[in-house]
Amino acid sequence: MNIMVVDDEKVQIESLRRGLRSRRFDVVEALNGDEAMKCLNDENGSIDMVITDYAMPGMNGIDLLRKIREKNNALPVIMMTAYGEKDLVIDAMRNSCDSFIEKPFTLEMLMNEIDRNMLKAMENKNSRELSQVIPEFVHQINNPLFSISAGAELAICDLERDNTDALRDRMTRIIKATEKITEINREMRNFGPDAQCRFEDMDINGLLGDCIEMFGDLLKLKQVSLEKRLHDDVVLVSGNRFEMEQVFKNLILNAIDAMDEVPEKRLKIGSGLDKDSRFISVYIEDTGCGIPEESLDRVFKPYFTTKEKGTGLGLAVIKGIVDKHKGMIDVKSVVGQGTTFDVTLKVSAQQ
Repeated sequence: MNIMVVDDEKVQIESLRRGLRSRRFDVVEALNGDEAMKCLNDENGSIDMVITDYAMPGMNGIDLLRKIREKNNALPVIMMTAYGEKDLVIDAMRNSCDSFIEKPFTLEMLMNEIDRNMLKAMENKNSRELSQVIPEFVHQINNPLFSISAGAELAICDLERDNTDALRDRMTRIIKATEKITEINREMRNFGPDAQCRFEDMDINGLLGDCIEMFGDLLKLKQVSLEKRLHDDVVLVSGNRFEMEQVFKNLILNAIDAMDEVPEKRLKIGSGLDKDSRFISVYIEDTGCGIPEESLDRVFKPYFTTKEKGTGLGLAVIKGIVDKHKGMIDVKSVVGQGTTFDVTLKVSAQQ
């Protein structure tokens, strides 16, 4: 953990440096506010906490706090104050100072403040991460739910026709979809820094086949014709299977939704290698309503949507996953004719 100490008294800085390093902290030193801001900008986010004196020539501790808050609302700041500076404390609190410690203080007293602020920062970080990831998981759960709903509707029709073989197939797909929800729930329970970072070599065409199978009943219910043109050979890519499934399932579901109001519903899904066999591209093409040209450069931004009831999360999540896998995603669309998404991924070195 990197702690910046800001004080115009070199003796005080030296004392804090020795004490903090004895507790295995890395210490960055600044003799005034200007030095501190320059260092914060140069370190580019590697400072984890600031401990600053209030009484300094030029830029005092409150001024420094204000400048820090202009750039970073989450960086913990502990201010060293003299006894009785109550107005200062109020002013500092108004500017989101995290903690105060009155001089003179011991190393143990300072460590208590540091530990408290580290814990608070971790709690805030986890809360922010959860607020971001929970809508994504909810969006992922919707995919198998659509499959379950479509399968159940068709199963009712099969019952009326006494078609037991078709009914058995529907029930099998429904069971697979419920198993997928169980898998998503397991990912939610294991949520943490490494929860979705497990990479493995996987057959991209096999993965696409599983994604297409999940929406088989929905395609039939919506009367969407499917054309598959997958590469003949097994092609391996390195990635997280759970995340890559979400990419293609979301794109397929978006394509199906886009064709709700059009008379001719055709979905094309294909894959192909580049001439050097270093990259594989997967395309998902629909004959839906299309996306206006002025919206194409915004479709991957969070909460932007052209759908009446859309959340604007699906394509943003897709873009984040593809970026994480060092891939590329492109979209082409013509209003009234349809949309094509292309996802390009690097072929595994183990291929």
